[in-house]
Amino acid sequence: MSQQLTEKSDVYSFGVVMLELIVAKQPIEKGKYIVREAKRVFDADDAEFCGLKDMVDARIMSTNNHLAAFGKFVQLALRCVDEVATARPSMSEVVKEIEMMLQSEGLSSASTSASTSATEFDVTKGAPRHPYNDPPLPKKDKDVSTDSFEYSGGYSFQSKVEPK
Repeated sequence: MSQQLTEKSDVYSFGVVMLELIVAKQPIEKGKYIVREAKRVFDADDAEFCGLKDMVDARIMSTNNHLAAFGKFVQLALRCVDEVATARPSMSEVVKEIEMMLQSEGLSSASTSASTSATEFDVTKGAPRHPYNDPPLPKKDKDVSTDSFEYSGGYSFQSKVEPK
């Protein structure tokens, strides 16, 4: 809104992405803005879905796993999209909170803070990698199920990304 790009505006954008993950819809769809709709129905007393049950992606709803950190994820997303920039967390705080959520779910991010997250993806070693054109990094010896991170929809992607 201020036309100023800052760390806090990046946090706001990331919060919008978090909400997109929850509802599997674009930020503005059928004249409805995802942030406004999520804030409108948010209910802190609803421990399971935070009032967003009717908005949550059907694939999340159909999971057999108990989503203990779901409420924390929703609350973090809403803090990221706070209208007051100074009330938003820093990006490093967001990363740390997500890492704590993963740990509480029994998953591991393999890093302990925002400063070490980059090393997990080898971005500090050698030439920069392009996420679409470069071959994937070799898998590490971890027993992590890949289907728990499937993309649940909302967007369709072309098989090959071409620059305009």
